[in-house]
Amino acid sequence: MMTEEFKEINPVLLELLAGLGIYGAAAGAAGMVTSGGSLYFLAGILAGLFFAVCLILNMYLTIDTALDLDPESANKYMVRRTLVRKVLTVLAAAVGIKIHMLTFSGIILGVLGIKIAAYLQPLIHRRVSERRSGRNEEVESKMN
Repeated sequence: MMTEEFKEINPVLLELLAGLGIYGAAAGAAGMVTSGGSLYFLAGILAGLFFAVCLILNMYLTIDTALDLDPESANKYMVRRTLVRKVLTVLAAAVGIKIHMLTFSGIILGVLGIKIAAYLQPLIHRRVSERRSGRNEEVESKMN
């Protein structure tokens, strides 16, 4: 039942979220070591990663909606949605600064995870594709 729901989700989106998870684990672990185990940093990185997931989903839905619009309306819609994301990012950073500098650092590192996830996505896609083709070959060899 759960796999049927995942099949409906764009595989690139899932790979991007997986990349964000990998980055989040690495950045969180490294940050906890360098910050001396600060709960402020931990809260910031978790908030930043959650915010990054929200931004990725918003971008995905924005693109999906814009594809159904005429070019001029799509351009205006994309610009508006981009501005909203930027303003929300600045607000999240401002909240982080008010709480603690390590919280701010964690939020920024979490949000920057979108960029790292974009670089990891092709690698994840390649690994997933290799596994799928490997499974298909394995199944075919067992059938023969």
